[in-house]
Amino acid sequence: MTPRMAAVLSLNSCFRNNKFANIELDSAIKKYGFVELDKSFYTRLLYGTIERKITLDYLIACFSSVKPEKIEPLVFCILRTGLYQILYMDKVPDNAAVNEAVELCKALCPTAYAGYVNAVLRNLIRHKADIPELLRKDGGLKSISLQYSIPLWILELWTQDYGKERATALAKYFCEREPFLTLRINTGKVKSEEFKENLGYDSVYGKFTQSVLKLGGSFPAEDLYGYADGLFFVQDEASCLAASLLGPDQITTENPVILDVCACPGGKSFSVALNFGDKARIHSFDLHENRLKLIEKGAARLGLTSITTYARDARIPNEAFFGTADAVICDVPCSGLGVIAKKPDIKFKKYEEIEKLPVVQYEIVKASALSLKSGGSLIYSTCTLRRAENEEIVEKFIKENEGYELSSTNLLNETDSGMVTFFPDLYDTDGFFVAKIKKK
Repeated sequence: MTPRMAAVLSLNSCFRNNKFANIELDSAIKKYGFVELDKSFYTRLLYGTIERKITLDYLIACFSSVKPEKIEPLVFCILRTGLYQILYMDKVPDNAAVNEAVELCKALCPTAYAGYVNAVLRNLIRHKADIPELLRKDGGLKSISLQYSIPLWILELWTQDYGKERATALAKYFCEREPFLTLRINTGKVKSEEFKENLGYDSVYGKFTQSVLKLGGSFPAEDLYGYADGLFFVQDEASCLAASLLGPDQITTENPVILDVCACPGGKSFSVALNFGDKARIHSFDLHENRLKLIEKGAARLGLTSITTYARDARIPNEAFFGTADAVICDVPCSGLGVIAKKPDIKFKKYEEIEKLPVVQYEIVKASALSLKSGGSLIYSTCTLRRAENEEIVEKFIKENEGYELSSTNLLNETDSGMVTFFPDLYDTDGFFVAKIKKK
């Protein structure tokens, strides 16, 4: 099994079986025993081809004698990976990319397709200099969509919410940002400096806090130094900052009660537990009982004892908790449009899959706020960039429910309105939104 063949098979699995790319990546690396250069090449080819799918498919359609819908799926995947190497992997000679694609076709597909693959890729190479202009010729948002391989509907949504300049910057960032992994250091067990020194990877501290480390690349976290000993967990810096709104400086109650109503896989519960030195009483909820094992195992690995898990629907008010919580975390289910750099397959959702999310999000906030004590805080967050799921939810809640007000987060500056958006092209975090709502 070569990295190229594995990438083609994985790509086919992702596109035909709707398998998540990160899960497929981890599974294939373990299955085929890829290490070092093979692992790196496979990862780059799989993630890069998914990232550039819209661009690649458009160009293949331009230079193919067969209509895209008529191309055999596995042949299409071979064409995509071959063209990705030609356009975006400078260290791979064009002829090598073509020859390897033809050999893959012979190995995986009926022999007759080999000549077709050879013809399409060599035709593209002959017109390689014309491709940039070909991608720009439609003008407007369509050209941005083709250049940065972002669905037109997402571009239109961002343009409506943030303007064309920001929409273009986001598309460019998500397309060109290399995969990265962010670790939240378990400062209850190890000092940040010591962990960074022993990690054995090139890493940098976060832009805002030394509690997180950024590593370039995409790989299983459990393979890293300190995983088994609970020295870290995976959490983006923006998410870590949202959790930092709940700590001893903000809540002076001894052993405060904190609810995390959509907690899986547990990052914010873990962060808040660390903020309070494992002295808070944290109740972590999730709709699916089987997913709670992620939190329980994570807490045990990290050595945290202050977290208790429950299965419940966050949309339904729970009278047992009314007026009992010093804080509530609502990291609600969202469209995920802020984490495209890490999960490029998110781009291939349809708008119909996300249009009803604001209804669910509002129900969760409204039900969860009932658990707050007077003076308590609700932290609302998403990892998406969409006003309908962010600002509009918070504004609607404040307007329709008396006794609540926005409270400044002080995350990016001292004068924010209580709502902050982390644009990844500006802060190199996930695209993230956080708001702090206080019960009067």
